[in-house]
Amino acid sequence: MLQVKNVDAFYGPIQALRNVSLEVNEGEIVSLIGANGAGKSTLLMSIFGQPQVRQGSIHFAGEDITQVASHHIAKRGLAQVPEGRHIFPAMTVEENLIMGTVPVGLEHVDADRDAMFTLFPRLKERCNQRAGTMSGGEQQMLAIARALMGRPRMILLDEPSLGLAPKVIATVFDALKHIAASGKTIFLVEQNANQALALADRAYVLVNGSVRMEGSGAELMANPEVRQAYLGGH
Repeated sequence: MLQVKNVDAFYGPIQALRNVSLEVNEGEIVSLIGANGAGKSTLLMSIFGQPQVRQGSIHFAGEDITQVASHHIAKRGLAQVPEGRHIFPAMTVEENLIMGTVPVGLEHVDADRDAMFTLFPRLKERCNQRAGTMSGGEQQMLAIARALMGRPRMILLDEPSLGLAPKVIATVFDALKHIAASGKTIFLVEQNANQALALADRAYVLVNGSVRMEGSGAELMANPEVRQAYLGGH
């Protein structure tokens, strides 16, 4: 469904990605792990056209989206939950969810909102609350739910566990399992390698802007080098 081929990307003069190739098949959960500054977020943003790649190509659902504008990419069924969540703090939970329907319109809004309230009961409780007054975990749930309101075929998540308590992280990752079981494809960028590899069908390790390793989540979890570098050596 997603194919990244020989991609180079830069921030100004600094090269952030070097000859990166990876793929995500329909219905998979694929995780990308790596240290801070490895280029994980840059890759997700490059898939959405910001920054545009200098070399290489990105295909989604068989179509070359390398030079396609971000809002057109969203209309093709790709959604992103950015690092830092970027919800609309002055809007209520419900208003944030409605904003998520922009790529598809309001035809299914009631059914989809109810589905989000089933997935994240906390959002139903907070339905009329301003999003900026909620906890970090609740805001993360809202960011994921808002992305799903656009009925994407695939969802990209950038560091969903960042700054959250362990109990909240478990809730978010449980929700991701449900989302995958409902037929969505997930590409997850995550510093929390334990969680990311436990969830993933397949995973890639990014080091200094290059893919260093790939394999099933279980294979990478068992890999001594990965354990030493990302799993606390246990």
